[in-house]
Amino acid sequence: MAERPSGKNHREHPGGAEAQRPSGSAARPAGHQTNHHGEWFSRFAHETARLTGKPAAFILAAASIVIWAVTGAGYFWPVWVLAGWGAGLGVVDVGINVEASAVQDRLGRPAMSGFHAAYSVGGLAGAGLGGIAAASGITARADFLAAGVVVLLAGGISARFFSAAQPAHHDAGPSAQRPKVRRWPLWSWVLICLAAMSFGSFLAEGAATDWSAVYLHSSLGAPVGLAAVGFTVFSLTMTGGRLVGDRLAALAGPARLVRLSAGMAAGGFAAALLVGQVWSALAGFALLGAGLSVVVPLVFSAAAATGRPGPNLALVTSSGYLGVLAGPALIGGVAQLTSLHAALGIVVILCVMCAALAGFVLPRSAREEG
Repeated sequence: MAERPSGKNHREHPGGAEAQRPSGSAARPAGHQTNHHGEWFSRFAHETARLTGKPAAFILAAASIVIWAVTGAGYFWPVWVLAGWGAGLGVVDVGINVEASAVQDRLGRPAMSGFHAAYSVGGLAGAGLGGIAAASGITARADFLAAGVVVLLAGGISARFFSAAQPAHHDAGPSAQRPKVRRWPLWSWVLICLAAMSFGSFLAEGAATDWSAVYLHSSLGAPVGLAAVGFTVFSLTMTGGRLVGDRLAALAGPARLVRLSAGMAAGGFAAALLVGQVWSALAGFALLGAGLSVVVPLVFSAAAATGRPGPNLALVTSSGYLGVLAGPALIGGVAQLTSLHAALGIVVILCVMCAALAGFVLPRSAREEG
């Protein structure tokens, strides 16, 4: 998927063309930035495949779940297992988003939202299968064992088909030197704003996950069964929005789509809070899911296009995870001081922020022209 240097260049500089190439940007031929992007991706994703998708750390993360499920050893063992599982999936998350960005570049059209729709479908399937397993009397240990084996096999096999599976310079000869890999994000106000959007969107998603049932049951008096529907409608509309998000991005443009969808999420959820009824809350969570569905895929695409896909995506993804971690404490703390009804207004503010920063998901050239 990475764009390789043409065969003509390799014939003119046999056995080490890359080593002879000047490193200064002034010496780069026209169009080299695209090749550099592809070469960087190949190197980064090759290392990711070597360390995770081959999969070393990924096998360790998935195998730890299997070992724990089989042995059940140690009181604190589940803590370390889940820590390893989370760390492994965090690394893999960056790698698959870099891969998705490269696939999208090669297709020449929006595709990231479809990949994130698969993530949402997987989450719904996992929750559904877990519920069926619990209702059927299957123990948590057996459930985790089955999940660990499936993830271990699926992840290890599928990662070998990444475009990163082959090094970018295997035909340049043993004497060729690899260009220096940049391991830190390419800092800019654009990247900082994208990280802020990721933080806000993930925090808002986490609020729906953690607080929808509590809000519906404790604040609005909904029955327990109906209160659980809040997260269900949020997840379904988010999945549906991501399934059509690529088409909408192609039609409306990424910035306009983020502005409209985040604005819809903010307006719909604010209206639901003001009305304060069970039916309005369910409608508000549905609009929140649909509105936020396209924000993260477009933010990730923009972050990958700013020059250093791996480090930039690692920063933006980590900012999102930070939002997930901070959300329960932030909303819970404000709810303790005021009320959960008022604390959920933070979600509206974050959606407004995402709408206000929508212009940063545009490519640089489009922003300059605008």
